[in-house]
Amino acid sequence: MKKIGIFGGTFNPPHIGHVRLAKAAADALGLDRVLIMPACVPPHKLPAALASGEDRLAMCRLAFGGDARFEVSDLELRRGSKSYTVETLRALHAGDPAAELWFIAGSDMLATFRQWYRWEEILSLARLCAASREAEFVPDLSGFTPAQRARITVLPIAPMEASSTEVREALRSGRPTELLQPQVLEYIGTHGLYADGLSAYRALLRDRLDAKRLHHSECVSDAAAMLAAQYGWDPEKARLAGLLHDVTKNEALPAQWHLIEADGGTLSEIELQNPKVWHQRSGAAFLRQNGLVTDPEILSAIACHTTGKAGMTLPDKILYIADFISAERDYPDVGVVRRLAALSLEHAILYTSRYTVMTLQKKKLPLHPATLACYADTLRHFGLDKEKLPNGKDDAT
Repeated sequence: MKKIGIFGGTFNPPHIGHVRLAKAAADALGLDRVLIMPACVPPHKLPAALASGEDRLAMCRLAFGGDARFEVSDLELRRGSKSYTVETLRALHAGDPAAELWFIAGSDMLATFRQWYRWEEILSLARLCAASREAEFVPDLSGFTPAQRARITVLPIAPMEASSTEVREALRSGRPTELLQPQVLEYIGTHGLYADGLSAYRALLRDRLDAKRLHHSECVSDAAAMLAAQYGWDPEKARLAGLLHDVTKNEALPAQWHLIEADGGTLSEIELQNPKVWHQRSGAAFLRQNGLVTDPEILSAIACHTTGKAGMTLPDKILYIADFISAERDYPDVGVVRRLAALSLEHAILYTSRYTVMTLQKKKLPLHPATLACYADTLRHFGLDKEKLPNGKDDAT
């Protein structure tokens, strides 16, 4: 019986970690062929700044071209819209009913697999190969029947820290990376992929932020650009706002206080009790005072990205939600917020502002008036004025 592997992803760009995983699966499972399948729009995550489908297809052909078992497929890209795994497997099964299909993915996929669209049908059409970077990894398969568990194979592979997000960050910053094959790197350079003209800002941030905050800023930048493209703001402005939104996050508090005062502002009693919100105001002040950003839309969005506020503009809303749904976020409800953000910004703001208000109230922590005003304003947007607010009022006025 012919054994065919399906290895899908955004491949934005494809790196040596992808190639290594595909080879390990092909060797361990004895696959006759592995279909490398760039996704059009992945339904389970919000895409970052994607290179075009044509470019990702070309890069995959370069990256996986050294193994005769690999075949790069444009099946999902040809659909031209959101593509679900079950649709791909149906098409492959119809084309070759006698073949044994293997769906290849990272082991972290198992934690959410039963939330996938028609996951039971997926498991009936193909066996799963979950590649783990942990030698002693034991997945929790208690939610599967014995018959379903028999169709899941966990494949341990040697640890390797590699992600397309980190590769894009290195490319944008002009830093060397060993995660790309030379032919892929040459293609990226020739076609000007992933360069966004923000290298000077990144140089500034490298001197001001720690590595974790830098990574978060890049992820928020990607999320903001994606939301801007969907809802009608300039994606390039959104990308810059996302990149710079935490510019003073690692600054000492006295320095932040000085920036706010030098900008003609003061700190309220509530803000003095919660210095974690200072960076939104000190960040906008720093950028304005140093002439780094003069665009009022960007400055406004940065100045309220943590607390929100009443009467938020479209740019304000985009940055506020981008900070919640960026790719590295992994809090329990992040999937819910991402789905709501795809529905509307207001749905996502209602969910997040309500959660923030209720959580702070439950913990008896100070609630910033702007956060409560943001929540009340969103209630009004949905005609929910009579919902009882945490301050004891019966309406959203």
